[in-house]
Amino acid sequence: MTSTTHPARHWWLDAAARTTDGEPPPAATLTVRCHRRLRGPFTGAHFLLHQAVPQLVERDSELVAAARALEVESIAPELMGLVPTPPQTLTNLAVAKERTRFYPATRALRIAHGVAELLMDWARSAHPKGVTLAFRGLDDADPTDRDLVAALLRRCDPAALTVVVDGAGAADDLLGKALSAHAHRAPRLPFSDGELLPDGDPAQQYVDADGTSDAPRLRRAYDALPADERARRHSARAALLAGRNEPTLRLGAIPYHLERGTDPRGAGVAALVEAVTACFDKGFYEAVIDLAERGRALLGPGDTSRTYWNLTHKIGACLCYLGRGHDAFAYFEEMRRGSTSPDVHMGTAYLMAMLYTRFLPKDDHDEDLALAWVNTAISIADVHPEPRKRILVRAFMRNARALVELHRGDVDRSLALVDEAMAITDEEFGPDEQLLHRSVLLYNRAQVRGARHDHVDSLRDYDEVIGRDPDYGDYYFERAAQHRALGRHREALTDYASAIRLSPPFYEAHFNRADLLRELGDEAGALRDLDHALDLEPEHVDSLVHRADLYLGRGDLDRAAADIDRGLVLAPDHPQLLAARGALAADRGDTETAYDSYSAALRADPACVAAWANRAVLAFEAGQPGQAVDDLDAALALADDTELRVNRAVALQALGEHRRAADDLDRAVHSASGAPDPELLFLRGLSRHALGEETAALTDWRAHLAAYASVDASPHAAEIHERAGAALREGAA
Repeated sequence: MTSTTHPARHWWLDAAARTTDGEPPPAATLTVRCHRRLRGPFTGAHFLLHQAVPQLVERDSELVAAARALEVESIAPELMGLVPTPPQTLTNLAVAKERTRFYPATRALRIAHGVAELLMDWARSAHPKGVTLAFRGLDDADPTDRDLVAALLRRCDPAALTVVVDGAGAADDLLGKALSAHAHRAPRLPFSDGELLPDGDPAQQYVDADGTSDAPRLRRAYDALPADERARRHSARAALLAGRNEPTLRLGAIPYHLERGTDPRGAGVAALVEAVTACFDKGFYEAVIDLAERGRALLGPGDTSRTYWNLTHKIGACLCYLGRGHDAFAYFEEMRRGSTSPDVHMGTAYLMAMLYTRFLPKDDHDEDLALAWVNTAISIADVHPEPRKRILVRAFMRNARALVELHRGDVDRSLALVDEAMAITDEEFGPDEQLLHRSVLLYNRAQVRGARHDHVDSLRDYDEVIGRDPDYGDYYFERAAQHRALGRHREALTDYASAIRLSPPFYEAHFNRADLLRELGDEAGALRDLDHALDLEPEHVDSLVHRADLYLGRGDLDRAAADIDRGLVLAPDHPQLLAARGALAADRGDTETAYDSYSAALRADPACVAAWANRAVLAFEAGQPGQAVDDLDAALALADDTELRVNRAVALQALGEHRRAADDLDRAVHSASGAPDPELLFLRGLSRHALGEETAALTDWRAHLAAYASVDASPHAAEIHERAGAALREGAA
């Protein structure tokens, strides 16, 4: 259990650390081995789910229901007999030859957050006095496990779930950042693997450890074996593990042994290809790259087989998905240089188009090159020698060009291409064929129609695709935006809830729902969603902006300041954050800093309406109505807003420009959906009175006074009577 002799905290046991405060880390409740050679992606998570899920099911089965079952299925399918079937989508049900959609790279991190939340539930339920998890082998872990531990470090209260990380260099990834920010660094302690028998065969122990042992005596004994004996032992170990019928072993230990076994180019390559396919389908793209490179190494650089090119293609595709598109060019060039296969050239042309229109950093996009490459892909697809595949790829490549045209700004052409792709598919395939491909096309048409602001037809397409594939969470997330655009707020909230229920955790759903809740006046609900969004993605600047703004509105200046400071570290020139810093300084009475911050926001973005408007308030309060009017002129040129017009009218009145002030107040009064604000009537009466329009002024002031329970209840009663008392009395008589 967690020690009570020192404050609850997470621990980083680092070999480079030289000092300690004298307190040892707490004893581990569970030691978690994470080396990717054991089970590939989520090796450590697999072990933890096997510990946590049975205990959770026994105590509260609802804690592993719905979305959490998806995490279990993805990582520890052996446990599926204990949990309900997760949402089944056309994507995960499609056979390999019909798979035309693959998961985004962010899905693996979303699954990691789902596991983290499940483990927090487990700690509260099964270990109410606290639990300590010690993670080993993270230096050699797949990024999925490193991301999971990073999430635990950031999100877990160490009094409930203490994380102890043994080793793990301070890489500039999520784990490295989380260790630096959330863990107490201490010297690494000696570790003894209690599972190793001192009198056993050390070479066999190394093999049985699946190559994960760092014990020097075991490695020396293993290296001393004759090469053919090492190969025999690896093959035997692979056969033993295969007999256990645990799918995740085929992503780690089994291919590791077979690539070192008696038939590396046969059984070894086959095992790696199987693992590549499984990881690719799950969206575990870092693992795909590692496994595929190992398969290519076994085949050798001179190999020109379909297997070699398929492995190469998957590496390039995964690099694209992971945002490392520049690294993919070399693989696509190798494929074009080394093969004359139409399929190879069509596939690389498609991915080159996607690089230039989607996957490269925005500044490196080239829509003309993207169009050239996708046209090449279309020209090959249109003459594909296999008739049924020709139909599919003709539609698929036109759908790809639709994306390019959308990014080129030709929305109508994009829609026409999607319609053409749908017509090709519907003409040639039966109603029960290519269901996933059809749903992808329908979804894309919904997106294009949304981009055309054709929200009604877009919504109709989303309704249809959800009817076909009701458990795919992303559809609900996208449909919510169309509901919102049509003012259907209740339906939008329902869709956000469905997206959250059906998907592993993703911050975008909580951020978007928070924005809608705030618009509807539910600030408490918006704050809850923003808190969760920032738990999932602490560097999402827009979430920090929105939460800081809510804190400012609620007068919680310290929390607002923390979010603003954090955001400006991430985005020093962010105009909304600079404007928020100005509002914070103004609330604290520091007008000089406020003015400088608003001015900095305007230098960063001259279209920042909030900075113009708030700087105008500062100017007016400083006795400079002329500057206030100038700033409000700029704000109103960007956004015709009633409050801005009223503020400008007040500043114009201070300058004696009552005609312009009256014009602004006229528009403000006429824009009111119900009875106009009595304050507007008072202000317009002032300008009308100053302009000599006595009858109109009296009309405004009488309406103003009538809005109160009694004449004297108006805060302006005395001033009105001073200016027009006799006239008011005559009118009353």
